[in-house]
Amino acid sequence: MTSSEAPSGAVPAIGPSEPFAAVNGGASPETTDSAPEPAADAPAETVFEPVDYGASVLRTTIFCIVFLLLLPFFASVPMMIGMRASAGLLADNWGLIVFGLIFAALMFLIFVEMIYSIRTRVHLGREKVRMTVPAGRGPTPMLRYRSYEFPYDQVQSVETRREIYGGAAVPVILKGARVNLKDGNVVPLGYVSEANEDPVFPYPEIAAKIAERARLPLIDRGSVRRSVHRKMLGIRGYGTQNDVVDETELVGLNRSHSIFMLALIGGVLILMLVGIVEDYAKRTPVGQTASMSSASISGPFS
Repeated sequence: MTSSEAPSGAVPAIGPSEPFAAVNGGASPETTDSAPEPAADAPAETVFEPVDYGASVLRTTIFCIVFLLLLPFFASVPMMIGMRASAGLLADNWGLIVFGLIFAALMFLIFVEMIYSIRTRVHLGREKVRMTVPAGRGPTPMLRYRSYEFPYDQVQSVETRREIYGGAAVPVILKGARVNLKDGNVVPLGYVSEANEDPVFPYPEIAAKIAERARLPLIDRGSVRRSVHRKMLGIRGYGTQNDVVDETELVGLNRSHSIFMLALIGGVLILMLVGIVEDYAKRTPVGQTASMSSASISGPFS
């Protein structure tokens, strides 16, 4: 018996027929015609828990207390300016006027942050978004607010973008986010400063969560250069190729800003040292004005 002959009593192996072997790559008809195995159960749709963003009671209380404590001092500044003007101390009054203007700007910023902590709220529910955010466009929220409510299935896209203001002297880099709805409305979420991001209202993070719940990708529009006056006039700047800033230019801008700030701090320290040396050289106490020194020398009965 040769090696090619099957032994008696053995069942010869049955291979696939030629048509099935050619078409199915050697698969047997029984395997091809058999019903497919049931697929594994598809994962259940993710259920997102509600998330709330808002300032805590402690933060709101601190802003209210600071504003109320500074308010009497701020109200006394105009009276001090008027008293000095009536006494003829015009030389010293200019410094008080500058101090009053700086104090007024500080009080305004504290008041704005207080209102911002009280009114701004973002609620990401299971099916829709409810939020109250500043209506103004810019890094500092103003006193106008708008409320929005929309379901996730009405979201067309969610976008983020970095906006750069100023140059090497005072560059301001903001990260903004907005939601485009299917009815054509645009919902601006807000801006955060990349140098000092507010942990209470991280708008890029909020935008990412809205996109995730709407089953949409988060679109990054890159970095653009904006001007402050165009921003204040409401001129949108999505536009030209000249406004686009790449990462290399952004790194160079940050390096130039660091050098400028070091030079500025060094200049202020030099001026302080010169002033202190000059005061000691004249034997005049530090901080004493010319009118006070002359008044003390002449005396009330001279």
